[in-house]
Amino acid sequence: MTKIDIRRIITRYINQEASQEELAILYEWVKKGNNKDVFKKLVQADFLVNYEDKSWETEEAFESFLHTIKEKETKRVRPLFAGDHIWKYAAVIAVTLCSSLYFLLNQSPFVDVPMEVDRNQITLQLENGEILTIDPKSDATVQSKNGSTVVSLVQGVLTQKEEQLKRGEVRNNTIRVPYGKNLTITLQDGTVVMLNSGSSMTYPSSFVDMNTREVQLKGEAFFEVTKNPEKPFIVKTETMYTQVFGTVFNVSAYAEDGASEVVLVEGSVGVGKPDNKRGEDLQMLRPSQKAIDALDGGEGFVVEDVDVSSYISWTQGILSFENDSMGQIVKRLQRQYNIKIVNQYKELDERRFTGMFDEESIDHVLRTIQAHTHFSYDKEEDLIIIKKPAKQ
Repeated sequence: MTKIDIRRIITRYINQEASQEELAILYEWVKKGNNKDVFKKLVQADFLVNYEDKSWETEEAFESFLHTIKEKETKRVRPLFAGDHIWKYAAVIAVTLCSSLYFLLNQSPFVDVPMEVDRNQITLQLENGEILTIDPKSDATVQSKNGSTVVSLVQGVLTQKEEQLKRGEVRNNTIRVPYGKNLTITLQDGTVVMLNSGSSMTYPSSFVDMNTREVQLKGEAFFEVTKNPEKPFIVKTETMYTQVFGTVFNVSAYAEDGASEVVLVEGSVGVGKPDNKRGEDLQMLRPSQKAIDALDGGEGFVVEDVDVSSYISWTQGILSFENDSMGQIVKRLQRQYNIKIVNQYKELDERRFTGMFDEESIDHVLRTIQAHTHFSYDKEEDLIIIKKPAKQ
């Protein structure tokens, strides 16, 4: 079992979609080690919506709550005796999730939503136009004004819980991530999406009663999609339609970059134009392939084999350039460091550079590039001006 598997089971449990086998796995996992504290935090949003008149502040209260999971198992389910290797991995999951998690039950579970929204903050806009502010550096739970939506942030991963929706009702949300930040979201079906700096995604709070699972993306995102052959997962950008068949892939569609691209890590995706309503005539990709839409506005895509590591390194906090032009690098640096860069040395735009940086400052990055391509720059607060080097 992987870290994402247990998160998906918890998501399915919250949405009352977990199978008897999954409930058995969940019950046994929660009983192990420190997993109970992790579970409390992950299901906090669900608890606040559906059990807000109760409490689990005591061990006895939580055991009573936990027992409701056990009760959902039937006598037809045989006892689950997991092998040592499974629980060894479960222990690793617990260590990974709990290493910096400190959950205080006597803390106030809500944070105030400011009246004025800072454009440098991550925001979640609800269907009714209400905007919630998300701080990726602190675990918290935020509730909408009418109490119908509760979102929880645990170690940088956002989950959302809605009150029971009417049949056929769809509530769309838009999450916006400013320059200099990123955020991971767990969707209702268990799909995990990591949004890069300067990105936004519109998605439904629930895929129940929907024939497809569709999201709209501006910017860049890394997807780990939960398999569901009955409900294709679709990512739409302004210039590209990507239909997913249970997979791991990266989509980059920044407006300032011009073209959109999809890089497939594992599984299978098909790409087409955004007006493709039925997912017909898709161009299929193999793992380690990239599709980029034609810059001339044509119908086709340019497909090539690539080393995926340089395209997804940002998910690990690594800034990677692979024979990129300085013009491309400047755009990425602006998003990464939330800083404005003005290049007055236009001859520099087409110079190319390959390198990798792990959490270095922007000064370190620029000085490293200077060692290979001569230029000078001035820096003042959030503005950098690149200039032609002075004559020696």
